[in-house]
Amino acid sequence: MNFIAIDFETANDSRASICSIGLVKVVNGLIIEEIHTYIDPQDEFTYRNTEIHGITEEMVIGAPTFEEYWPTFKGLIENEILMAHNASFDMSALRYALNEFNEPYAVFTYGCSYVFSKKVWPSLYNHKLSTMADHLGIRFKHHDALEDARVSAFVTLAALKASEVQSLEDLSEMYNLQLGVQKSDGYTPAGVKKRKKSTRTTAPKKTTVQINKSHRFYNKTVVFTGKLQSMTRAEASEKVMNSGGNCANHITISTDFLVIGDYDLTSYSEIFNSTKMQKVEELVNKGYSIEILGESDFLRIIRK
Repeated sequence: MNFIAIDFETANDSRASICSIGLVKVVNGLIIEEIHTYIDPQDEFTYRNTEIHGITEEMVIGAPTFEEYWPTFKGLIENEILMAHNASFDMSALRYALNEFNEPYAVFTYGCSYVFSKKVWPSLYNHKLSTMADHLGIRFKHHDALEDARVSAFVTLAALKASEVQSLEDLSEMYNLQLGVQKSDGYTPAGVKKRKKSTRTTAPKKTTVQINKSHRFYNKTVVFTGKLQSMTRAEASEKVMNSGGNCANHITISTDFLVIGDYDLTSYSEIFNSTKMQKVEELVNKGYSIEILGESDFLRIIRK
Protein backbone atom coordinates (compact mmCIF):
# COMPACT_ATOMS: atom_id res chain seq x y z
CA MET A 1 0.00 0.00 0.00
CA ASN A 2 2.67 2.47 -1.07
CA PHE A 3 1.76 5.30 -3.45
CA ILE A 4 1.63 9.09 -3.86
CA ALA A 5 -1.67 10.90 -4.48
CA ILE A 6 -1.47 14.19 -6.39
CA ASP A 7 -3.80 16.94 -7.57
CA PHE A 8 -3.36 20.02 -9.74
CA GLU A 9 -5.45 23.18 -9.99
CA THR A 10 -5.17 25.36 -13.09
CA ALA A 11 -5.47 29.09 -13.61
CA ASN A 12 -7.49 28.84 -16.81
CA ASP A 13 -8.63 26.39 -19.49
CA SER A 14 -5.03 25.58 -20.46
CA ARG A 15 -3.87 22.40 -18.78
CA ALA A 16 -0.37 23.85 -18.66
CA SER A 17 -1.53 26.67 -16.36
CA ILE A 18 -0.90 24.77 -13.11
CA CYS A 19 -1.27 27.16 -10.18
CA SER A 20 -1.45 24.79 -7.20
CA ILE A 21 -0.03 21.34 -6.43
CA GLY A 22 -1.07 18.95 -3.68
CA LEU A 23 0.88 15.78 -2.86
CA VAL A 24 0.14 13.10 -0.25
CA LYS A 25 2.60 10.25 0.31
CA VAL A 26 1.29 6.91 1.61
CA VAL A 27 3.63 4.22 2.99
CA ASN A 28 2.32 0.91 4.31
CA GLY A 29 -1.22 2.26 4.21
CA LEU A 30 -0.46 5.37 6.28
CA ILE A 31 -0.07 8.99 5.21
CA ILE A 32 3.45 10.02 6.18
CA GLU A 33 3.90 13.28 4.28
CA GLU A 34 1.79 16.06 2.78
CA ILE A 35 3.09 18.85 0.55
CA HIS A 36 1.32 21.84 -0.95
CA THR A 37 2.70 24.67 -3.02
CA TYR A 38 1.30 27.45 -5.13
CA ILE A 39 2.76 27.78 -8.62
CA ASP A 40 3.04 30.94 -10.67
CA PRO A 41 1.61 29.85 -14.05
CA GLN A 42 2.79 33.05 -15.72
CA ASP A 43 -0.62 33.16 -17.31
CA GLU A 44 -3.97 34.80 -16.69
CA PHE A 45 -6.45 33.59 -14.07
CA THR A 46 -9.95 33.33 -15.50
CA TYR A 47 -12.95 34.22 -13.38
CA ARG A 48 -14.46 30.75 -13.74
CA ASN A 49 -11.39 28.95 -12.43
CA THR A 50 -10.83 31.37 -9.57
CA GLU A 51 -14.49 31.04 -8.60
CA ILE A 52 -14.00 27.28 -8.34
CA HIS A 53 -10.69 27.00 -6.46
CA GLY A 54 -10.38 30.48 -4.97
CA ILE A 55 -6.81 31.08 -6.16
CA THR A 56 -5.98 34.54 -7.52
CA GLU A 57 -2.97 36.08 -9.22
CA GLU A 58 -2.10 37.87 -5.98
CA MET A 59 -1.89 34.57 -4.11
CA VAL A 60 0.85 33.18 -6.37
CA ILE A 61 3.09 36.25 -6.26
CA GLY A 62 6.53 35.02 -5.19
CA ALA A 63 5.63 31.36 -5.82
CA PRO A 64 7.94 29.32 -8.09
CA THR A 65 7.07 28.76 -11.71
CA PHE A 66 6.48 25.16 -12.69
CA GLU A 67 9.86 25.11 -14.42
CA GLU A 68 11.53 26.26 -11.19
CA TYR A 69 9.62 23.77 -9.03
CA TRP A 70 10.02 20.82 -11.41
CA PRO A 71 13.37 19.49 -10.07
CA THR A 72 11.85 19.26 -6.57
CA PHE A 73 8.59 17.76 -7.77
CA LYS A 74 10.35 15.29 -10.07
CA GLY A 75 12.45 14.11 -7.14
CA LEU A 76 9.25 13.33 -5.24
CA ILE A 77 7.45 11.36 -7.98
CA GLU A 78 10.21 9.73 -10.06
CA ASN A 79 9.88 5.91 -10.14
CA GLU A 80 6.87 6.02 -7.76
CA ILE A 81 3.25 4.91 -8.14
CA LEU A 82 1.00 7.96 -8.44
CA MET A 83 -2.75 8.20 -7.90
CA ALA A 84 -5.19 10.96 -8.82
CA HIS A 85 -8.95 11.27 -9.14
CA ASN A 86 -9.52 11.56 -12.89
CA ALA A 87 -5.85 10.89 -13.45
CA SER A 88 -6.11 11.52 -17.18
CA PHE A 89 -6.55 15.24 -16.45
CA ASP A 90 -3.72 15.51 -13.91
CA MET A 91 -1.28 13.47 -15.99
CA SER A 92 -2.00 15.47 -19.12
CA ALA A 93 -1.65 18.72 -17.13
CA LEU A 94 1.79 17.53 -16.04
CA ARG A 95 2.80 16.72 -19.61
CA TYR A 96 1.44 20.01 -20.96
CA ALA A 97 3.34 21.97 -18.30
CA LEU A 98 6.58 20.14 -19.13
CA ASN A 99 6.07 20.70 -22.85
CA GLU A 100 6.09 24.44 -22.17
CA PHE A 101 9.83 24.34 -21.49
CA ASN A 102 10.72 21.19 -23.49
CA GLU A 103 11.50 19.09 -20.42
CA PRO A 104 11.48 15.25 -20.68
CA TYR A 105 8.71 13.58 -18.68
CA ALA A 106 9.37 11.86 -15.37
CA VAL A 107 9.20 8.07 -15.20
CA PHE A 108 6.49 6.58 -12.98
CA THR A 109 3.45 4.32 -12.83
CA TYR A 110 0.01 5.73 -12.14
CA GLY A 111 -3.60 4.82 -11.47
CA CYS A 112 -6.94 6.59 -11.20
CA SER A 113 -8.98 6.53 -7.99
CA TYR A 114 -12.05 7.55 -10.02
CA VAL A 115 -11.75 4.46 -12.24
CA PHE A 116 -11.11 2.21 -9.24
CA SER A 117 -14.09 3.62 -7.34
CA LYS A 118 -16.40 2.87 -10.27
CA LYS A 119 -15.33 -0.77 -10.10
CA VAL A 120 -15.37 -1.13 -6.31
CA TRP A 121 -18.65 0.76 -5.68
CA PRO A 122 -20.64 0.29 -8.92
CA SER A 123 -24.02 1.08 -7.34
CA LEU A 124 -23.17 4.68 -6.41
CA TYR A 125 -25.01 7.40 -8.31
CA ASN A 126 -21.71 8.81 -9.58
CA HIS A 127 -18.07 8.67 -8.54
CA LYS A 128 -17.00 12.29 -8.39
CA LEU A 129 -14.54 13.13 -5.64
CA SER A 130 -17.23 14.89 -3.58
CA THR A 131 -19.53 11.88 -3.91
CA MET A 132 -16.81 9.49 -2.81
CA ALA A 133 -15.95 11.72 0.15
CA ASP A 134 -19.60 11.72 1.24
CA HIS A 135 -19.79 7.94 0.83
CA LEU A 136 -16.69 7.41 2.97
CA GLY A 137 -17.65 10.05 5.53
CA ILE A 138 -14.80 12.43 4.68
CA ARG A 139 -15.19 16.18 5.15
CA PHE A 140 -12.96 18.31 2.94
CA LYS A 141 -12.65 21.55 1.00
CA HIS A 142 -13.16 20.62 -2.64
CA HIS A 143 -10.76 22.09 -5.25
CA ASP A 144 -8.05 22.64 -2.68
CA ALA A 145 -5.17 20.73 -4.27
CA LEU A 146 -3.86 19.22 -1.03
CA GLU A 147 -7.30 18.24 0.27
CA ASP A 148 -8.29 16.74 -3.08
CA ALA A 149 -5.06 14.72 -3.14
CA ARG A 150 -5.74 13.55 0.41
CA VAL A 151 -9.27 12.38 -0.47
CA SER A 152 -7.91 10.56 -3.53
CA ALA A 153 -5.49 8.77 -1.18
CA PHE A 154 -8.34 7.84 1.20
CA VAL A 155 -10.49 6.58 -1.69
CA THR A 156 -7.59 4.45 -2.91
CA LEU A 157 -6.97 2.99 0.55
CA ALA A 158 -10.69 2.28 0.99
CA ALA A 159 -10.79 0.54 -2.41
CA LEU A 160 -7.85 -1.67 -1.43
CA LYS A 161 -9.48 -2.53 1.89
CA ALA A 162 -12.92 -3.23 0.38
CA SER A 163 -11.33 -5.48 -2.26
CA GLU A 164 -9.12 -7.22 0.35
CA VAL A 165 -5.92 -6.73 -1.63
CA GLN A 166 -2.60 -5.20 -0.60
CA SER A 167 -1.35 -3.52 -3.78
CA LEU A 168 -2.60 -1.43 -6.67
CA GLU A 169 -1.30 -4.06 -9.07
CA ASP A 170 -3.56 -6.67 -7.42
CA LEU A 171 -6.48 -4.25 -7.41
CA SER A 172 -5.99 -3.58 -11.12
CA GLU A 173 -5.80 -7.29 -11.91
CA MET A 174 -8.97 -7.99 -9.93
CA TYR A 175 -11.01 -5.55 -12.04
CA ASN A 176 -9.30 -6.11 -15.40
CA LEU A 177 -7.63 -2.71 -15.26
CA GLN A 178 -4.12 -1.61 -16.08
CA LEU A 179 -1.96 1.00 -14.40
CA GLY A 180 -0.64 3.73 -16.64
CA VAL A 181 3.06 4.03 -17.36
CA GLN A 182 4.73 7.41 -17.87
CA LYS A 183 8.06 7.34 -19.69
CA SER A 184 10.49 10.12 -20.47
CA ASP A 185 9.21 10.39 -24.04
CA GLY A 186 5.66 9.05 -23.91
CA TYR A 187 3.09 7.18 -21.89
CA THR A 188 0.63 4.29 -21.75
CA PRO A 189 -2.71 5.43 -20.25
CA ALA A 190 -4.35 3.81 -17.26
CA GLY A 191 -7.73 2.19 -17.79
CA VAL A 192 -9.46 -1.00 -18.81
CA LYS A 193 -7.30 -3.72 -20.31
CA LYS A 194 -7.96 -4.31 -23.97
CA ARG A 195 -9.34 -7.76 -24.68
CA LYS A 196 -7.60 -9.81 -27.34
CA LYS A 197 -9.61 -10.16 -30.50
CA SER A 198 -10.72 -13.70 -31.31
CA THR A 199 -9.53 -15.14 -34.62
CA ARG A 200 -12.61 -17.37 -34.85
CA THR A 201 -15.34 -16.07 -37.16
CA THR A 202 -18.94 -17.01 -36.52
CA ALA A 203 -22.17 -15.92 -38.09
CA PRO A 204 -23.80 -13.10 -36.15
CA LYS A 205 -26.77 -14.07 -34.03
CA LYS A 206 -30.07 -12.47 -34.85
CA THR A 207 -31.73 -10.84 -31.88
CA THR A 208 -35.17 -9.41 -31.42
CA VAL A 209 -35.46 -6.32 -29.26
CA GLN A 210 -38.79 -5.70 -27.57
CA ILE A 211 -39.29 -1.96 -27.22
CA ASN A 212 -40.99 -0.58 -24.12
CA LYS A 213 -43.10 2.38 -25.24
CA SER A 214 -43.06 3.78 -21.70
CA HIS A 215 -39.25 4.05 -21.72
CA ARG A 216 -37.97 7.62 -21.27
CA PHE A 217 -36.00 7.41 -24.51
CA TYR A 218 -38.89 6.04 -26.57
CA ASN A 219 -39.46 8.24 -29.62
CA LYS A 220 -36.94 10.76 -28.22
CA THR A 221 -33.80 12.20 -29.82
CA VAL A 222 -30.55 11.85 -27.87
CA VAL A 223 -27.24 13.63 -28.55
CA PHE A 224 -23.93 12.70 -26.90
CA THR A 225 -21.02 14.99 -26.03
CA GLY A 226 -17.74 14.35 -24.23
CA LYS A 227 -15.98 11.04 -23.64
CA LEU A 228 -18.04 8.17 -22.22
CA GLN A 229 -16.26 5.97 -19.66
CA SER A 230 -18.61 2.98 -19.53
CA MET A 231 -18.93 2.23 -23.25
CA THR A 232 -18.21 3.57 -26.71
CA ARG A 233 -20.53 6.15 -28.20
CA ALA A 234 -21.63 3.58 -30.80
CA GLU A 235 -22.65 1.16 -28.04
CA ALA A 236 -24.51 3.92 -26.22
CA SER A 237 -26.33 4.89 -29.43
CA GLU A 238 -27.35 1.27 -29.95
CA LYS A 239 -28.86 1.16 -26.45
CA VAL A 240 -30.85 4.30 -27.17
CA MET A 241 -32.19 2.83 -30.41
CA ASN A 242 -33.01 -0.45 -28.65
CA SER A 243 -35.10 1.65 -26.27
CA GLY A 244 -37.06 3.07 -29.19
CA GLY A 245 -35.15 6.34 -29.37
CA ASN A 246 -33.08 8.10 -32.00
CA CYS A 247 -29.56 9.52 -31.93
CA ALA A 248 -28.27 12.65 -33.64
CA ASN A 249 -24.90 14.32 -33.98
CA HIS A 250 -26.05 17.92 -33.58
CA ILE A 251 -28.29 19.89 -31.23
CA THR A 252 -31.53 21.09 -32.87
CA ILE A 253 -35.01 22.07 -31.72
CA SER A 254 -35.90 18.35 -32.03
CA THR A 255 -33.31 17.29 -29.42
CA ASP A 256 -34.80 15.87 -26.22
CA PHE A 257 -31.68 14.80 -24.28
CA LEU A 258 -28.00 15.81 -24.19
CA VAL A 259 -25.84 13.14 -22.52
CA ILE A 260 -22.44 14.28 -21.17
CA GLY A 261 -19.65 11.81 -20.40
CA ASP A 262 -18.80 11.66 -16.67
CA TYR A 263 -15.14 12.28 -17.52
CA ASP A 264 -16.02 15.74 -18.81
CA LEU A 265 -18.34 16.43 -15.91
CA THR A 266 -15.62 15.78 -13.36
CA SER A 267 -12.47 16.85 -15.20
CA TYR A 268 -11.49 20.36 -16.22
CA SER A 269 -12.34 21.58 -12.68
CA GLU A 270 -16.05 21.02 -13.38
CA ILE A 271 -16.24 23.77 -16.01
CA PHE A 272 -16.76 21.58 -19.08
CA ASN A 273 -18.71 23.61 -21.64
CA SER A 274 -18.88 22.10 -25.12
CA THR A 275 -20.37 23.72 -28.20
CA LYS A 276 -23.32 21.35 -27.87
CA MET A 277 -23.84 22.46 -24.27
CA GLN A 278 -23.85 26.11 -25.36
CA LYS A 279 -26.42 25.33 -28.06
CA VAL A 280 -28.64 23.58 -25.52
CA GLU A 281 -28.50 26.60 -23.23
CA GLU A 282 -29.51 28.88 -26.12
CA LEU A 283 -32.52 26.69 -27.02
CA VAL A 284 -33.59 26.26 -23.40
CA ASN A 285 -33.54 30.04 -22.97
CA LYS A 286 -35.84 30.24 -25.99
CA GLY A 287 -38.33 27.88 -24.35
CA TYR A 288 -37.38 24.51 -25.82
CA SER A 289 -37.30 21.54 -23.43
CA ILE A 290 -33.97 19.72 -23.54
CA GLU A 291 -32.85 17.61 -20.58
CA ILE A 292 -29.14 17.33 -19.73
CA LEU A 293 -28.00 13.96 -18.38
CA GLY A 294 -24.67 12.85 -16.96
CA GLU A 295 -23.35 9.47 -18.03
CA SER A 296 -24.43 7.93 -14.70
CA ASP A 297 -27.97 9.23 -15.23
CA PHE A 298 -27.97 7.81 -18.75
CA LEU A 299 -26.86 4.38 -17.50
CA ARG A 300 -29.54 4.39 -14.80
CA ILE A 301 -32.26 5.12 -17.39
CA ILE A 302 -30.94 2.51 -19.82
CA ARG A 303 -30.84 -0.17 -17.13
CA LYS A 304 -34.49 0.47 -16.30
